Amino acid sequence: MTDHFAFGLRLRAATSLPGLLEIPAAGAADVEFVLGVPPWHDAPRVRQFASAVNDAGEPTVVVWSLPSANAIVLAYAEGMRFHLTTDGSRIWADWQSPLTLADTMTFLVGPALGYALRRRGLLALHASSVRIGGVAAAFVGPGGAGKSTLATACAQAGFPLVTDDILVLRETGEQWWTSPAPDQVRLWADSERILFGDDSALPALSPNWPKRGLAIESVGLGMVKDSVPLGFVFLLEPRSDDASAPRIELVPGGEALVGLVTHSYANYLLDATERAAELRAVGRLSTSVPIRRFVPHTDAARLGASVALISGYMHEHVRLTGTNRAGS
Repeated sequence: MTDHFAFGLRLRAATSLPGLLEIPAAGAADVEFVLGVPPWHDAPRVRQFASAVNDAGEPTVVVWSLPSANAIVLAYAEGMRFHLTTDGSRIWADWQSPLTLADTMTFLVGPALGYALRRRGLLALHASSVRIGGVAAAFVGPGGAGKSTLATACAQAGFPLVTDDILVLRETGEQWWTSPAPDQVRLWADSERILFGDDSALPALSPNWPKRGLAIESVGLGMVKDSVPLGFVFLLEPRSDDASAPRIELVPGGEALVGLVTHSYANYLLDATERAAELRAVGRLSTSVPIRRFVPHTDAARLGASVALISGYMHEHVRLTGTNRAGS
């Protein structure tokens, strides 16, 4: 058996899992990952959720509940399935040809582990983040908003990456702490060209998916190894060609709360009780950490200006408040 570490969880599997940090085996695992299907895979099921449809008219993902097995199934249009116990402690995965384990990993380090994290009562946001001045800056937004591109540009400017795509937060007193993530950023070809001047510099993340995988440390960039206090949240807005962009705007409290709830990770997997708990947690987060709106420019040449604006804004906040801790 091989142990791996991701988002503060010890993940145990019978094989090495590409893209995840291997660690010495010790004690019990938080999550056991098994290739194949569980004995109860054909138990009676009820459809719990279906996403929007893809170009073929099929839901991107369907979630099935298996009450007799205390389990759920995530079935993806691409041809892969995850069977998960409802406590998030065991995950099985199987897939159809031509998919591979590497393809499956792009979903394991995403919705599947996201479910395991959420069932532990942790808050997870659809966000990438970097460390600036001793605290984490989180870039929150939907897919395609530019979270990974902005985080990678920050790393190129000397601000180490904390996490990409999923930001897991643990609340300790009045402070929110991030959890370190796998050393990998997922980039589309256009982002790769913007950041590296070439769309063939990085290896494919998996054989059947167009995103590229960037191991941050392999290209000499910094990666955070330990938890970091959350210092700022930036809600990414659509790109603008206005001369004032990139710019940072204040966000009214109610809009900040809605923005965070909208972009909480895998929230469609939560039941009513968990959704209520999440809303309370997001409310506490929105009153203890500064939330700002960030409007990037459509011109990729201004990406460096975005990084300078964000880092300068955060350092000025520290200068004015006299503290590096999160605060409004």
